[in-house]
Amino acid sequence: MMDKLTEKIMPKAMKISQNKYLGSVSDGFMSLMPVLIIGSIFSLLNNLAIPSYQNFIESVGLKAFFSIPNLVTNDIISIYAVFFIAYFYAKRENVDQGVAGMVALFSFLAVVPMGNAAATISAFLTENNLKVAEDVVLPAGNYIPFEWIGAKGLFVAIFVALISAKIYSTMINKKMMIKMPESVPPTISKSFGGLLPGFVSILFFIGLDRLVSLIPIEGVTGIQTGIYSFIQAPMEAFLGNNVWSFIFAIFLCQILWSLGIHGMSAIILPLFYPLWTALNNANMDALNSGTSAYELPNILNRSFWSVYVILGGSGMTIGLCLLMLFVGKSKQYKTLGKLSIVANLCGINEPIIFGFPLVLNPFMIVPFIVTPIISAVLAYLLTLIDILPRLSYIIPLGTPVIMSGFISTPDGGWKVALFQIVMILFSGVMYYPFFKMLDKKAYQEELGN
Repeated sequence: MMDKLTEKIMPKAMKISQNKYLGSVSDGFMSLMPVLIIGSIFSLLNNLAIPSYQNFIESVGLKAFFSIPNLVTNDIISIYAVFFIAYFYAKRENVDQGVAGMVALFSFLAVVPMGNAAATISAFLTENNLKVAEDVVLPAGNYIPFEWIGAKGLFVAIFVALISAKIYSTMINKKMMIKMPESVPPTISKSFGGLLPGFVSILFFIGLDRLVSLIPIEGVTGIQTGIYSFIQAPMEAFLGNNVWSFIFAIFLCQILWSLGIHGMSAIILPLFYPLWTALNNANMDALNSGTSAYELPNILNRSFWSVYVILGGSGMTIGLCLLMLFVGKSKQYKTLGKLSIVANLCGINEPIIFGFPLVLNPFMIVPFIVTPIISAVLAYLLTLIDILPRLSYIIPLGTPVIMSGFISTPDGGWKVALFQIVMILFSGVMYYPFFKMLDKKAYQEELGN
């Protein structure tokens, strides 16, 4: 069975994992971790569901203070995404990453629907049959709506970043640029080298934005609204926020791991993380507006994956690690358990995946795939009936199990942590019969039988 899977799936999976576009998206989103985590931590501090704590931070003015970091991180996540995705694509093409990121950034901002204060206020007054005094002059300043530079703009950020970086790298590699004399400092030469690609990129996206705005569909005013309405929103509904696609993502990730391919890097990061990050941010927006943690719009998101699916690492091997440490008789497994336990508690389980091994091991494939699926389904059902809260905060890489449950939500974190403890024990039960047989065989070999 493993030979057939390897023969059929491995070439395609390797091709996906080595794709420079998907790899750039994956690396770009990994680089957003500091932004997402800082925003999540301050949002947690701002929304902890403890009445006495809330009264305190409001009375001393910390409520407004704690809202600022989230405003400049999660609420404008697309700005960071477009820069870093272009940056890593340019790195793969061996061209200047900083200039490529800058070109992508201003190309992205060029298609963001701008707002005008006077027009917005006038529209509000008209809709509500209100009038202002004759001597009142409405402010006429322009502004960038946060709506389109936050989670709703992520797919446009990916689209613009990849195409603008492609334009930039192609023109640079083909010497279609302004070349300065050798006496000019390299930094200035690179800046001038980005002029022509920058012109081409921004004009391309402005022109495309105008073409899309001519499509006679209500609500489509340009690239942002068009991509969100016809690509991002449907994908969030049918792929990101759909329990069956979520289960499929787990299955695919674990199958790839079983074949020796990093399932997270190959599939989850480039294909699902953009969707799940947007769902996470939608939950945080609702939370910051006063919605209860049990009434947030999305059950499935990036935090759900971190807290319930990769609990103790891919395949939930934390139970297997504990079995090796406390139940195993063979020296090789007990030693591996001792060496792996600390990392495994922090969600790092490559020592077990490759040291046990779980890779190319048909005997262990059943618990390795089934355990995280059962955990996800149980968590989903318990969240659906409001026993568990809906998660909102991005979990930092390396956060120990149980602690990750406490910090994933401002209300009911102890329930999430308790569920994690139950699932750790459950993972031990799932791995036990398979481990017991392998441990017995290894123990007998060590005794020379």
